[in-house]
Amino acid sequence: MRKWLGLGCYAVMMGLYGTAGYFTYRALDQKISYEQGLLTFIPLFIAAYWFSTFFGQLIFPKNGDLLIPRKIYNILYWVSTVTALGLIGVWGYIVIAKKLYLSL
Repeated sequence: MRKWLGLGCYAVMMGLYGTAGYFTYRALDQKISYEQGLLTFIPLFIAAYWFSTFFGQLIFPKNGDLLIPRKIYNILYWVSTVTALGLIGVWGYIVIAKKLYLSL
């Protein structure tokens, strides 16, 4: 049961990252305002981080044995980490570009 709950948390986390990416794209493409994109991105990113911690706690029981194979866990972990860092990087670009645009 813990394995399925953990994988469910992972699926929700990736869904939240996808939704945050969608709003990031809309803000980058200027279909919504920069402020609205940021105010939508932050709660989605926080919720995705929470589900990431739930995933880690459910997959690693107290005895230290993984409930899924180590290789699969590493792949899932790195996919979510690269996705999160990519979203933060894009928002860093948007913030810097917005400040540079406003300073001209």
